[in-house]
Amino acid sequence: MNYDVIIIGAGPSGLFAAERLSHESYKTLIIDKKRIPGGAGALTDGKLVFHPRVGMDLEELRISEQESKGYADHIENYFLSLGINPDKISNANTDEGRALKEDAAKHNLEFLLHKTRHMGTDIAPSIMKKFKSRLEDNNIEFRMKTGVQEIKKENNEYELTLDDGEKLITKNLIVGPGRGNSEWWRNQADKLEIEYNHGPIQLGARIEVPKWILDPITDISYDAKFYFRSLSHNDPVRTFCVNPGGQVTLESKSDSIKINGDSYSLVNGHSKSDNGTENSNLAILVSLPLTEPETDPKEYIKRVIKNTYRLGDGEPLAQRWGDLKRGSRSKEETFFSKERGFDRLNPTLNKYTPGDISLAFPERFYSGITEMIDQLDKIIPGFGHPSTLLYIPEAKFCDTIYKTKGKTMETSMNNLYAVGDGAGKSRGIVGAGLTGILAAEGIINKDSNLTLVHEE
Repeated sequence: MNYDVIIIGAGPSGLFAAERLSHESYKTLIIDKKRIPGGAGALTDGKLVFHPRVGMDLEELRISEQESKGYADHIENYFLSLGINPDKISNANTDEGRALKEDAAKHNLEFLLHKTRHMGTDIAPSIMKKFKSRLEDNNIEFRMKTGVQEIKKENNEYELTLDDGEKLITKNLIVGPGRGNSEWWRNQADKLEIEYNHGPIQLGARIEVPKWILDPITDISYDAKFYFRSLSHNDPVRTFCVNPGGQVTLESKSDSIKINGDSYSLVNGHSKSDNGTENSNLAILVSLPLTEPETDPKEYIKRVIKNTYRLGDGEPLAQRWGDLKRGSRSKEETFFSKERGFDRLNPTLNKYTPGDISLAFPERFYSGITEMIDQLDKIIPGFGHPSTLLYIPEAKFCDTIYKTKGKTMETSMNNLYAVGDGAGKSRGIVGAGLTGILAAEGIINKDSNLTLVHEE
């Protein structure tokens, strides 16, 4: 069967590409392996973060801050039209937020003043189903629970071979693989000889504390963003994906990392719309670019993940901050020790092995994580309490950045567009959605001079 446009991936990048295309006359199909659209970010927690420094690189996308705001406003309004709670919003650009920014600066931390909307793990699936229904009403076709085995270029068209052997033909192909399928996409890109660069390693830990410890911060900014330069190596370190009243989880099997035929799930976190647990969690990520002869972040991270799971006897590692500061591993028999103060915090992750993070992570990442916790404890009293939990491995696979033409998201292959987190073009729902719109407009503007979304 032939299509004008096929979109691989029903995450935010693919959905917003389809939304833009739905206003035109293109015969468009979205393919995704999952049952429900939305991608990992939208279905695990559903945070919408609005700031040009978060989730996107304007220089990489070749758009201005004003343009990014126009696209972000469109994405926000579209989600509001789908029924997300308009009252679930936080804006850090207040007197309290500016005071926190000043306090953070005294301790070599930068606090970002930004706006956040939150759907919640329980609400997000229904919102994404509405998104799908609206697109279907506008003649966008979907094939869920459908995988793509191979992409080939035949003359000036692309041939997709599905898992069941069926072949589809399209003139324009948009690929939004998501983080979980980024390796599959890179294998396809290598066969097609698509050009790309390697991005930095993004490796870290998920931190869990009692909810009341983080409440003074999350009351100001729901998904608080702190930035830091490690004292030992001057590496960028940041907080990411804050979940007030949330739960530490493992990523789904479909998003797991495949290493020599085995699957390994990364640690993650989410919260429901009612922020219902007694704990809060966030990620601390250290970024590091690699140079010759080790240039591939994906292979480096895989070795760290495999080592972590080996030390955890097939489970992720968890360590109490008090044990870490004493230079000792955490053990099952003392993990809830009242004498050590560990009884203050019960873990929300149900599968883990108490252990020693310093044995699993290279020193450079270990130091960045621990230094960040020390700094945060200076502005968030109790963040560095002995009971605080660290879980590993947490990593973000946005490490392969595909070369694209201008702001169209078109790769070195004509009429093939790479979008979203799995293409190294974004980090999160808003940034991913923005890249999808850019790709759709790239297709449209090859045919005509239509009004762009950010100009409406």
